[in-house]
Amino acid sequence: MSDAVRVLVVDDEALVRHALRAFIADDERITLVGEAADGSEVVDACKQVQPDVVLMDIKMPGVSGVEATKRVLEWNPSCRIVALTTFTTEWRALEVLHAGACGYLVKNSTPEQIIDAVVAAHAGDRVVSPEVQARFVRAAIESGATRTPSAPALTDRERQVIELIAKGLSNAEIAEELHYAESTVKADIRHINHLWGVENRLQIVLRATELGIITL
Repeated sequence: MSDAVRVLVVDDEALVRHALRAFIADDERITLVGEAADGSEVVDACKQVQPDVVLMDIKMPGVSGVEATKRVLEWNPSCRIVALTTFTTEWRALEVLHAGACGYLVKNSTPEQIIDAVVAAHAGDRVVSPEVQARFVRAAIESGATRTPSAPALTDRERQVIELIAKGLSNAEIAEELHYAESTVKADIRHINHLWGVENRLQIVLRATELGIITL
């Protein structure tokens, strides 16, 4: 249990905090170390409990989740912030991602998806709900901001990895699905990033959509 990811939950709705508390307690990979009901409380709470990951609501009275994210990262840049919200619009996601969050999940995500996202965020991954990811891709395509597609030199396994990334699976889930070590999946993603000149999973999905490898 000493290796469990330490999580702070921030949400102004008591019912949401209760639900998160309940299913976090059932997974030994993470442990709830604190809660906050308002953005203004977040930094003080972080100082008290030293979380690895903060699950952050965006819309809260007073100090918003976006501003609270900035404040937490000013206090501790290594803390990982995963937004958990009802909003699915891409501009909302961009707002908190630009503030420094490493993940964006909608509240209709399953408990397993939320817990996997927390673990993935702690491991250094960027996690975005598939429906929000799809909106990013469509917005980029509609804006004409995409590059002229060229044929990438991908292995069959790398194509499978990309398809599973687009479905929102974490590295661990991809490894289990393809029956490979997680380190192999991470190596594949690093190679795709290098090959395509991209930096994260969202950009991989966008590029794969441009090239017609996947459809959303």
